Amino acid sequence: MKNKASFNSELTKFGIGVFETIKVINGKAIFLDEHLSRMYSSVEKLNLNLSIQKSELKDKINYYTQKVDYKALRVSIYDEGYNIQLRDINYTNDDYKEGFKLNISPIKRGQSILYNHKTTNYFENMYSKRYALSKNFNEALIVSLNDEVLEGSMTNIFFIKENKVYTPVIDKSALPGIIRSKVINICKKMNIELIEKIIKLDEIEDFEFCFITNSLIDLMKVIMINNIKYKKENDLFRKINCDLKEMYYGY
Repeated sequence: MKNKASFNSELTKFGIGVFETIKVINGKAIFLDEHLSRMYSSVEKLNLNLSIQKSELKDKINYYTQKVDYKALRVSIYDEGYNIQLRDINYTNDDYKEGFKLNISPIKRGQSILYNHKTTNYFENMYSKRYALSKNFNEALIVSLNDEVLEGSMTNIFFIKENKVYTPVIDKSALPGIIRSKVINICKKMNIELIEKIIKLDEIEDFEFCFITNSLIDLMKVIMINNIKYKKENDLFRKINCDLKEMYYGY
């Protein structure tokens, strides 16, 4: 494991590499296989020249996390090697009780295959997130050049209306999130109608409820996007959230 990248590294010079952020609970890296599958799919599709194999990296992560109680683990791989870091997970019970407010990012996004991958060139996401925080919001909502809803700066997004769940279709503009896929699978299992479609920005006020997902948050309700307000409670959201916790966390 390298703690520093050299000046000659493609990571240092060009921001070339991929990473995953994984929740660790009681020594277990949650959804590790899914995270590594996505990471190494990106390695293949982006033609990255990396030396460490998936099975070797999995063993190293499992060894690294065996005494970790509750942390976020970031694993990065790049031309000179790999790096594993731990940090606190700072989402609180009050966050889940109150819900998040989203601010529409000033950056509009075109199509690129890079948006399907979690690359270490993350400035656009960080700028959007910091811009939202500076406006007293919790997260940014990224939209396309055609004002189509895409994703959050660090999250995927879902809407609920009349007992149907909606989420933006993943094309060349958004990341296929791990928890996003779990929500889709839960909806199929529970016979909840889930619709993946193009959602225009001027449509979001028509929905009753909104929530976002990622591998640290799991599911977080959204109470506001800019000045559009959503209901704070929803039975369908509660059922999906409970099923996720029961199925994957055992509580």
